[in-house]
Amino acid sequence: MKTIDKKEIIALVCARGNSKGIKYKNLLKINKMPLIYFAINKILKNKLNYNCISTDNKKIYRISKKFGLKGFFLRPKNLSGPNISKLEVWKHALNVSEKFYNKKFKYLLDIEVTNPLTSPKDLNKFICKYFETKDAFDGMFCARKSWKNPYFNILEKSHKKFSVSKSLKNKIVSRQKAPATYDHIAAMYIFKSSYIRKAKHIFDGKLKHYELPLNKSIDIDSIEDYELVKKIFDKNV
Repeated sequence: MKTIDKKEIIALVCARGNSKGIKYKNLLKINKMPLIYFAINKILKNKLNYNCISTDNKKIYRISKKFGLKGFFLRPKNLSGPNISKLEVWKHALNVSEKFYNKKFKYLLDIEVTNPLTSPKDLNKFICKYFETKDAFDGMFCARKSWKNPYFNILEKSHKKFSVSKSLKNKIVSRQKAPATYDHIAAMYIFKSSYIRKAKHIFDGKLKHYELPLNKSIDIDSIEDYELVKKIFDKNV
């Protein structure tokens, strides 16, 4: 396995003060702790000492610092809206972090707040997996094989008719014959900083995926997700 120099990595937690789906989602409680705690804990347990919180919210900023994450800026308003891409937030955090720490980072690691089901051990495995073949890929993200397939059973409706979302010359008549597709899981990301600086979209480059099991692949985007995650969390604890 390739040697991992954690001093080359800037570890980020990105958390807006409000969200479109659930108000103040990043501060929802699981096992009496706010969601953001679990993201921070993964970073600190892995001794990723170069880290920071990117938020536009003073309360989230204070809580993050209380739990041990570094805080040295508030995200500007032009990067805090619901339609801003994560990539632009990463670019900004990378630039500010390099100025604050007075060093250039080779890698950017992002831990999503809305997936508390992944553990510090999962993060360690994730980082190690990327560094096995880091020279061949611009980055790595989390995914799992899709429950539904756009070549077979994801449909679009037009004028009272349904058709598969993606079609091939030879129609797919069974799920087993459909090309493999993947669900993007918002959990952990790692990229070369050089790639982040030049990319216009997260998936522009040569990326590999890290497969998560079903019980760790739920993103909290709704109250129903939140209740389900709490039940899974309580059962695992």
